[in-house]
Amino acid sequence: MPLSGRTLPVSSELRWLLDQWRSDGRLPVPEAPRPASAIVLIRDTLDGLETYITRQIDARGVEDRNRWAYPVGSLRPGDLRKLPCAGWNSARCARALSIDNKSRALHHFSAAARVAFAATGILLAEDVDRDVVASPQADWRGTRSRLFSSEISWSQILRERDLRLRPDLCKPWLRWINTSTQLHRFDTTFFLATVPFGQDVDFLSPNETSGGWKRPEEVLSDAGGDPDRISASTTLIAESLLEVPTVGAAMAQVRDVHPLRPEVIDDNGDWRVVIQPGRDLYRKGTLRDYAVAVGDDENDQSPGFLSQGDDDDDSDVKAEETDDR
Repeated sequence: MPLSGRTLPVSSELRWLLDQWRSDGRLPVPEAPRPASAIVLIRDTLDGLETYITRQIDARGVEDRNRWAYPVGSLRPGDLRKLPCAGWNSARCARALSIDNKSRALHHFSAAARVAFAATGILLAEDVDRDVVASPQADWRGTRSRLFSSEISWSQILRERDLRLRPDLCKPWLRWINTSTQLHRFDTTFFLATVPFGQDVDFLSPNETSGGWKRPEEVLSDAGGDPDRISASTTLIAESLLEVPTVGAAMAQVRDVHPLRPEVIDDNGDWRVVIQPGRDLYRKGTLRDYAVAVGDDENDQSPGFLSQGDDDDDSDVKAEETDDR
């Protein structure tokens, strides 16, 4: 389905906010979007491709916002600091995301792997024998709970177990920047990944959220186009997987991950989200990502971490680091 000029409905919460701002004769000053990564696990079945998706109850306790969503989290310093990494280096990650900032690119890949491990128990890493991890350890659940609460960092987990991140196991799929009218804005890169042989999803959530495997058409059918049941970005991802027959076909796709920057318009009294890719101001060679925000998840409001070093500085990335020096 073509994206250019497409319109989608807004959620009831956003509609209420927009109506309030319209009655006041003003719109809010948009905040800078916080960088985040999301993970979209996929698998082959006899009935076709399935994706692991959650039903997310709003963290503020609004029970009628039980929406389909993919596990997502803001970038954290511990995703990158002394990160043991194998396979792709930061320069290869930057090329995959079409951005200049190599450290920022690797940060996104690492955050996606951290979210996958914390939320689903899937470990996108290799062991000392350079084999992709095939089975979890007995204490994984306790470690994942500590990761959710920031008691331990993602890079520390890898170092303590002599594991190395495998960025090449993550497939950049879509980049979405919330509209400027959102109260909390995120610049989210969605990554596809398949479950490594020998591993199984073990869903864990810090709030009232459930998860399960569904075919993309089932997700869209259940949501019924209701923006209170599915977000615009989740809709686009599910739609993009409708015609993908297998995991291999998905991972082989050439994706344009330049960001989608939707806008909200008043369409004869009805608020709508308009997706207009148009000229991309974020194309490689123009993106200068220097502010890296820190948070536990998409609703976390902890202070930001500001890195103002060279865009190509990889000083915090240690390819073979295995201790806490």
